[in-house]
Amino acid sequence: MTSTASNPNALLTISELRIAFDQRGHTSEVLHGVDLDIVRGESIGLVGESGCGKSVTWLGVLGLLGKHTRVTGSVKFQGRELLGLSDTELSQIRGRKIAMIFQDPSSSLNPAQRVGAQIAESLALHRDLRGAQAKAEVLALLDHVEIPDAKRRMNAYPHELSGGMNQRVMIAMALAGQPDLLIADEPTTALDATVQAQILLLLDTVRRDTGMALVTISHDLGVISEISDRVLVMYAGAIVESAPSQTLFTGAQHPYSLGLLAAMPELNAEVHRLTTIRGSIPQAGQLIQGCRFEARCDFAQDNCRLSSPTLKTIAVGHSLACTRKLAA
Repeated sequence: MTSTASNPNALLTISELRIAFDQRGHTSEVLHGVDLDIVRGESIGLVGESGCGKSVTWLGVLGLLGKHTRVTGSVKFQGRELLGLSDTELSQIRGRKIAMIFQDPSSSLNPAQRVGAQIAESLALHRDLRGAQAKAEVLALLDHVEIPDAKRRMNAYPHELSGGMNQRVMIAMALAGQPDLLIADEPTTALDATVQAQILLLLDTVRRDTGMALVTISHDLGVISEISDRVLVMYAGAIVESAPSQTLFTGAQHPYSLGLLAAMPELNAEVHRLTTIRGSIPQAGQLIQGCRFEARCDFAQDNCRLSSPTLKTIAVGHSLACTRKLAA
């Protein structure tokens, strides 16, 4: 197997990451050996249908999946192994070194607390800032995420702000700890197209200004194409293709990647029925001998049912897990 986690200077290295849920004596594996490296300042897009394992990967990395979960493999951040750390030790990493923006700000923000106070809480936790220092930094963060009239808005409650404004508050909270890696989980969900573009531009600007690495999780390839240097396509708990953004959008090789691209609507084309990928994602824990995409693939051959393909390098920066393609 050729791992994508091959850069010795990587900020974060994930190797053979597997995640399984234990429920009523039955174990369901939902992540099947993910390899990945991220370098400082890089922007990565992680795409796939809902249920492919995109979010659960990062919840597992940060130790947020609960006691009925088994996480194995290796996750090294700046050379330090994270798997096996206590919750107290991980609390020194979460927010301060690796921050995560969740997809629904309305459920992540405390409705009974002013947004400025919530950002100040993050500053106290991660940077030990309080009082006038914290207030000044809250204003600076709100200005950084381009919230107008920040002095007044810091005293607002979440319900007094729009969805786009609340997402900006969430970004400000994530930046409060000055993280080296920011994970944005569906950051533009439920936002209109104009606000989506503003949030994406903001994330990209912040990444360039701070030098942090950015992982954007989305099922929307349009979102990913805007800000990602490299795109990872995930299916049923495994990465099936990894390539530079331009390569992926102009020369994708995996049938699943091609299916996702074909399903994107074309703004200037004639109105027609959207292309879909037939079937559905295998259930978690379902035993499959061969390729997990085989049942939905229009190009499947007999050998696709015999063994599960592993990710192999096919060109510089381009890796693929497809028995048919690799055998061609």
